[in-house]
Amino acid sequence: MKTLAPYIFASIDAGERDRLRLLAQLLDPLHRKALSTTRIGPGLSSLELGAGTGTVSAWIAGTAGPTGQVLATDLNTEFLHQAAHPNVVVEQLDALRDPLPEARFDLITARALLHHLPGWAQVVKKCVAALKPGGSLVLVEPDATTSVLNTDPMHHRFWSAWCRWGGTEGVDYRIGHKLTGVMREAGLEVTDTSIDVPFYQGGSDWATLYAQTVDATMPRAGERIEPDLVEAFQRATVDPSQWLCSFGWVAVTGRRATTKREGGSWCPPRPR
Repeated sequence: MKTLAPYIFASIDAGERDRLRLLAQLLDPLHRKALSTTRIGPGLSSLELGAGTGTVSAWIAGTAGPTGQVLATDLNTEFLHQAAHPNVVVEQLDALRDPLPEARFDLITARALLHHLPGWAQVVKKCVAALKPGGSLVLVEPDATTSVLNTDPMHHRFWSAWCRWGGTEGVDYRIGHKLTGVMREAGLEVTDTSIDVPFYQGGSDWATLYAQTVDATMPRAGERIEPDLVEAFQRATVDPSQWLCSFGWVAVTGRRATTKREGGSWCPPRPR
């Protein structure tokens, strides 16, 4: 079996903290909107995988009230401890390798995590088993197929090369459109889907986020991507005359059924 390189954003320096904060600022609205399609409310027991800076876990905790609890997990919890909340419990967890308790949570969510995991479909199955009957799984992941919408051919070529490099590292930057199929195969009813495709100006927050993300990978990705493509990308992200499209962000909500049929599989109750 191929041995994959370590997680490409494993740094815990100030630059990675700032990148995660900007990611949260830009994606929290989409994530909260998707979470709001679930039965979120007081007393909720929830789990966030790859919780980053903890902004989503804190928001869920505020919605669940004093009787609810959120387990916020990450491979490295350095930045999670900066987003403390009375109803948030922080734990280190490897989503790919560590077990989850069965039928424990009303809600499980993850954002910008699964595309880094070569065995991500197994993580989805693990999450389904950890949901209570009627519980929901909310996933938010990128899909770089939207980079074809760029009018600048060099920018599109850069993202195509970057995605090919990601594949050599076990990272799937086109995961978004695959989520619904895997969630259905895992036994969930898909109840809501959406995609946000940011068109952004050079020099904007979105441009800064993607520039920071690419800069963090260059020590490894730079050997696989033509220098002229990297230079064209860097120029475009700081040029206010450029309007760009990189990743779409896909949000999918699935619900575990609430009753049990003979044979042990979960399914919705039949109408009377």
